[in-house]
Amino acid sequence: MVQLDRFEVVFNNPEETYFAGQDISGKVIIENKEPKKVNEILLELKGRARTYWTKHSGKSRKHCSHSEPYFLEQFNTGYTHKFTVVKDGKEKERVLPAGIHQVPFSYTLPKSLPSSFEGEFGHIRYTCKAICERPWDFDIVTRKAFTVVGIEDINSDSKLNEPITCIESNHAVTFCCRSTGSVTGEIRIPKCGFTPGEKIDVSYKVINLSSKTRNTALRFVQQATYKAKTFAGHEHIKTVVRVISKIDKGEVPGGTTTEWQDESITIPSLPPKLGKCKILSVNYAVELEIDQTLTVPCPIVIGSIPQLSQLLIHSKQSVQSSGNGSLPKSSIKDSPPKWDSESCVQVTITDESGQLVEELGNEMEALLSARKRVRMPSSILSELYPTMPSPYYKESFFGSSDISEEKEQAQFGEINFAPKYPFYTD
Repeated sequence: MVQLDRFEVVFNNPEETYFAGQDISGKVIIENKEPKKVNEILLELKGRARTYWTKHSGKSRKHCSHSEPYFLEQFNTGYTHKFTVVKDGKEKERVLPAGIHQVPFSYTLPKSLPSSFEGEFGHIRYTCKAICERPWDFDIVTRKAFTVVGIEDINSDSKLNEPITCIESNHAVTFCCRSTGSVTGEIRIPKCGFTPGEKIDVSYKVINLSSKTRNTALRFVQQATYKAKTFAGHEHIKTVVRVISKIDKGEVPGGTTTEWQDESITIPSLPPKLGKCKILSVNYAVELEIDQTLTVPCPIVIGSIPQLSQLLIHSKQSVQSSGNGSLPKSSIKDSPPKWDSESCVQVTITDESGQLVEELGNEMEALLSARKRVRMPSSILSELYPTMPSPYYKESFFGSSDISEEKEQAQFGEINFAPKYPFYTD
């Protein structure tokens, strides 16, 4: 029977989102109305990628799985040691007094971590687990997931800032000794490197040399690739394509050419490329679909750090449109504060126009309001690009996932989790 009124991991960062290489800190909160015997309060921070699925069924069933560990830090907080008492002159026990206990912790994340990802056949997940180890009784466990954003810098590849054109054509076909003609599709975008929140401006053309009217649509898709192995060591690959958005563009009559200019697709909160992961990958593409028989894919890359030149242009335009001669306060960052387990997190809250909300009022109300955005300072971003405004974060476009695991049952903590990804523009 669980004998604690509250057992929770609370991060100092209310967004619970960190860039790889950043310091994380928080506290374990224990609330008990009566004294409890607790030997130790242990903490475990873990990050790993895992893939898993089952092939076939019955006697031919094969389980495929793989994992890639990133870090596993386990340590004793030593919090209960000060409550050690001697009983009968010999036997020692530790009794946690009634009240609210706060056990601080901190940890520096490795710099080479991939971003958090939750998928159908695998995930990249980061968790903090606290354990109340009790004498002659079951341990009490609480577990909390947090988001890590990998350093995927769009600025590191100049080709991502160049325009790209993709063309596909089906060959002329013959049906009942009569040529039906060919269909050609073309997509053009001004660049192929983006971050969530940006718009993809797409121009495209359909040349329909056939006698048949063709339906057309523009799609934005994600392709996730999972790698796993059977018990015998045989590698298997599974690919899942998810349609993020689809725009029907109508019909193109036979013998005609139709062209569209600057159709915009806004990138929602999506995981960036997983460049540091070997068993999971995500790729994105804008596709021109013609009559469901011809698809013209145009690959794009989603990163976690945007093209600085484009971001500065956007910031300048935002300032000019607001009629202010200086940058918004939310875009100007001093040196990031040095946080410790006892300090309060310093945040700025902006409204939808990007203006700083001077009076924060009730912090929880501000955090829960859909019309407010919290921008968290990041020491990693400040080191890379001092002039870059801090991002705000949105939950994954695909929603939350069940993160409970049979081998890691916890009596406390949430079982559903949605990663958050950075936005730099409104």
